[in-house]
Amino acid sequence: MKVGVVFGISELADPKMFENKSSKFLMAIAKDFEVMGGVFLSEKSEFKSMKEEIDFNEADVLVLYPLTGGTENALKEFTIYRKPIVLFGDSFNNSIAAAVELREYFRDNLIPATLVKDLDSLKAALLGYEDMKELFEKFLKMRLGLIGRTSPWLINERFERPYVHISLKKFYEYYDATTEAEGWRAVEEIVAKAKKIEEPHREDLIKAGRIYVALKRIVEDYRLDGFTIGCFDLIGKIKGTPCLALAMFNAQGIPAACEGELNSLLGMVIARRFFNKPAFMGNIADYSENHIILAHCTAPLISSYVIRSHFESGMGVGVAVKLPKGKASLLKIRGRKAVVAGVEVIEQEKSEYRCRTQLRLKVEEAGDFIDGTLGNHHLLIYADSEELADLLSELGFEVMLY
Repeated sequence: MKVGVVFGISELADPKMFENKSSKFLMAIAKDFEVMGGVFLSEKSEFKSMKEEIDFNEADVLVLYPLTGGTENALKEFTIYRKPIVLFGDSFNNSIAAAVELREYFRDNLIPATLVKDLDSLKAALLGYEDMKELFEKFLKMRLGLIGRTSPWLINERFERPYVHISLKKFYEYYDATTEAEGWRAVEEIVAKAKKIEEPHREDLIKAGRIYVALKRIVEDYRLDGFTIGCFDLIGKIKGTPCLALAMFNAQGIPAACEGELNSLLGMVIARRFFNKPAFMGNIADYSENHIILAHCTAPLISSYVIRSHFESGMGVGVAVKLPKGKASLLKIRGRKAVVAGVEVIEQEKSEYRCRTQLRLKVEEAGDFIDGTLGNHHLLIYADSEELADLLSELGFEVMLY
């Protein structure tokens, strides 16, 4: 196991005072692990040159030891490596104070981070991370994409981890490079299998197919594990929506979220990577004492469906999917917090005053759940709620299980 070690020291401190302490620390770790690095870092500006000299991407775990306070800004730069981190603190020179501050910063960036203050605890933490290496690699190495912008009404959206941003201008370049023939071929089989087609005309379906083709090429070219798109901006520009394309991607195993929401996308990728399940991203449309209605104009095409228009605009192509009945989980992620509830899909709802796919979910004490959840969009995942909550906890989320 390769352990990258970096010492933080304040610009006000004399490095010579800490040479003996750092040397003993490195020798102690080297008894059990392969050590790399062992360098001192004082300023954020030093990080760039250090990064060119030492490739900490080769490390399995990073150990950051703030020898003094005032080292937070320099050491926080290690988020770039997306590696589990152990922060070592001692009782002198505000070391632990800096370590606590750094731990919370890394956790806010969804990087597993542990604080220890003795060598035995350090060894145990490193071995614990080694046991969970595969789990963390699947989580930390996700390559997520945001196409366009996050919808402005998502006022609670907060996302700290890195993602690839692709402008709508770039999307339109891909879209303009598609042909009507390609668009129709992309959706022809989907159209043939629909139980019914209501509002959309052939030109709407072709446009939806061209959107799918453009998005597929973006996913391939940018090597994305999943993406979200600021979908409402397409309505004004091309009079179309990506609802059908997203439904197709989610059925094919490529997580795709709407409205540019990255938190929902993250949950979708987790559902696919760890449970091999698609997720239905929906609005909370109604609730009572023991049920919630979830609705949206896109849903994974994993069962029978009707092709419709997008609800709010009356344009484009949406889907009303009759998702399977049975036990499932409801998930909401915001930042490092997550809410999970065990639910049962009872039936499909049909109202002309809601988004096209509508599901009635049985939820115990639904009112309490609504009072404690973290915002609107929720993910319906056909996975056990306790298993989902346990996984999220292992990944570093603060989980509330209902």
